[in-house]
Amino acid sequence: MGNSISNRRQLIAAAALALLLGFYHGMSGTLASGWLVFCSVFFVCLPLPELLATWLMQKRVQQQAESLGVSLLRPQRLITLAEADTLLLPYRDILTEGAPRISALLPEGMSQAGLLALAAAAERGATHPIGRVIYATATERGLRLPRVSAQAEQAHRGAEALCTGDTIRVGSIDWLRKEGVHFSAELLTTADQMYCRGESVVALSMGQRARGLIALSYDTRDGVRAVLSELSHAGMTPILFTSSAQKLAHALAKQFDITTTYGNRSKKNSVREAQFLQAHGHIIALLDVATHPIPIPADITDIHLLIPSPEATGSNKDTELGEADIALPSIAALPPLLTLSRRAATACCHSRRIALFSALLFLLPAAGALQMAGGSLMPPQVAVGCLFLLTVLALLPIRKIREPLIK
Repeated sequence: MGNSISNRRQLIAAAALALLLGFYHGMSGTLASGWLVFCSVFFVCLPLPELLATWLMQKRVQQQAESLGVSLLRPQRLITLAEADTLLLPYRDILTEGAPRISALLPEGMSQAGLLALAAAAERGATHPIGRVIYATATERGLRLPRVSAQAEQAHRGAEALCTGDTIRVGSIDWLRKEGVHFSAELLTTADQMYCRGESVVALSMGQRARGLIALSYDTRDGVRAVLSELSHAGMTPILFTSSAQKLAHALAKQFDITTTYGNRSKKNSVREAQFLQAHGHIIALLDVATHPIPIPADITDIHLLIPSPEATGSNKDTELGEADIALPSIAALPPLLTLSRRAATACCHSRRIALFSALLFLLPAAGALQMAGGSLMPPQVAVGCLFLLTVLALLPIRKIREPLIK
């Protein structure tokens, strides 16, 4: 859109300048000389070099992006990525892979089987991956689940249900404590230890008393630490955002060598932090994942990157992509994509400068400077040749885009 407006303005400026200089030569000389100057100036000042350079650049960038498995849903946003210096990302399905698994059960006042069965009963029909794995694990172990009613799932919190007149809640410790649930010192200490090991923790309460903890762990993705290090060296600072506990966020940051983390973030707090970064001059790229979206609206960041779920196809995939600017197969594609975006931005800048300075150089003879020195006016055929030369010069920087992205 911006390039289109710029080219339209350049075309109007070329016509206006050509008309003005042509009118001057026509009044001071002959009508034929005025016509020659008009045609020569108009051809030399046409935005054709930048138009062709931009078109060819987009084609080559598209080819390079496809080789990385990247879909440029809004190709013009790639230049914004080149300027980005901050990357906001969640940890699930980016730093980790696969579904979580239960790594520990710590009941209080009941058996491990009772804790798991009660939690699974409240999580029956859950859509969140943690709720699904709790229910699936209880089913695989053949546990008999108690009857519950009035089930409800709370986004970014957990699930609750009624069981024999008591309210059963399964979810984050912070949520349960806000609901007035009492935790023993032993449970809170154990939860802190689990967080420091990099495990997610959900608690189960019956009534106003916590009855146990369920720890879940994920497999980490190979090579993610190297990818994050590569991004940092390229001048893009990764920042981890998560609604999980701050201690878990710190443990993940230490594991993946991330300098800045924000844990226990609600949507409101996440938006505030993103706006704070922008107010201090940071260009923010949001790396989101369709299965676990980060609680930050994409429209408040500068560019939205999305990793769609592998099983999404057709209309489901289109719905997932939504307002995303670029779709990535994984975070591993981001460093070469960042390199590509910066090459494209540099090539565009160089092409624009070459076209501008060369046009200014040819503008003087096209406007009659040679005639003032005793020569003749530039004929339109020569002006067309100059325009062709300008186009060739403007296309030269595009060659660097085809260089290998991964060494």
